[in-house]
Amino acid sequence: MKKALYILALLIGCSLIMAATHKSERKQLAYAWLEGSWVGDGFGGISEEVWSAPSKDGKMMGMYRHHNIGGKLNFYEFIVLDEAGMCLKHFSPNLKGWEEKDKHVTFKMVNLEENAIEMEGMVYKLIAPNKMEIHLQTRKGGKDGKQVFQMTRK
Repeated sequence: MKKALYILALLIGCSLIMAATHKSERKQLAYAWLEGSWVGDGFGGISEEVWSAPSKDGKMMGMYRHHNIGGKLNFYEFIVLDEAGMCLKHFSPNLKGWEEKDKHVTFKMVNLEENAIEMEGMVYKLIAPNKMEIHLQTRKGGKDGKQVFQMTRK
């Protein structure tokens, strides 16, 4: 009887581990569509984002750069995305950080769907296999605004 209970407990434990693993993998797959190079508009210029595939721990690494309409580089971002949300740091063209050394900008995950990543202040939406929109809430000079980026996969 003890042996049967032990085997039952072992099977239940393995099932729970497998379910948690599959749940984590499903969440990773929910934003894996972001992988690749994207180019589009935004902030009155040209926006580029490049995303790695999700790592085994579910994190994606991204890079962003912005050029004005004349082609002059304005800034870079280094980005990390996972099921908790997004963290990013801004850099000037000379790689001087905008945020203090140990600080970064955070967007907390609100909802994760097959074709949308909704965070507090930012939403990524896959609108076609190679097209996405990024909706960014902004605040400048004490005024709230919204920036919408139309991006195409390269």
